[in-house]
Amino acid sequence: MSKFKDNLSNMACLDLYLSSLSNEDYKKIQHKIQPIEQVSPLLSMDIFSGSHFQSLEKGRKRMDLASLLTHDTEREWQFDHELILNKDYDALVLTDANQTIQWVNKGFSKMTGYPANYALGKQPKFLQGAATKPEIRKSIREKLGRPDMFSETVVNYRKNKEEYICKITIIPLLDSSLNLTHFLAIEKEVA
Repeated sequence: MSKFKDNLSNMACLDLYLSSLSNEDYKKIQHKIQPIEQVSPLLSMDIFSGSHFQSLEKGRKRMDLASLLTHDTEREWQFDHELILNKDYDALVLTDANQTIQWVNKGFSKMTGYPANYALGKQPKFLQGAATKPEIRKSIREKLGRPDMFSETVVNYRKNKEEYICKITIIPLLDSSLNLTHFLAIEKEVA
């Protein structure tokens, strides 16, 4: 095993050295570089980059959750926080019971092109347009009247008028007395 670690270390050092050479310097030593019989995959960068991006994503989700919970100072919403921490999403949208937007995360602006301050005070239907199916709109309205989480896929429009398909999971937020106070939409752009 020690020989294997030494070879990986030497290969990494050689790779760094070769990448630092100018084209002229590389041409001078190119004839001395011999290919090896057995090729090993790069290990350290692949492992590091994967775990690094996972850590960044977990941190982003924790920040989103903390920011969302600042809007819950009195009600003590009854919902599973793990939904936010474990679900793949692009945007979070918090509305009051009348579906007026109270808060959006940074991902909302990235996905839609609209700044947060533009969305606040509006209803999410401002994102809909000609290709948004009326039967989907009706289905969403009907399901909002129930205390259950649900999902729908809808055609929305970015600020630049470009269509995008969005899967929306809506969570009714109930206070400690089980009164509906808000809705949380977890949104993911799909195909």
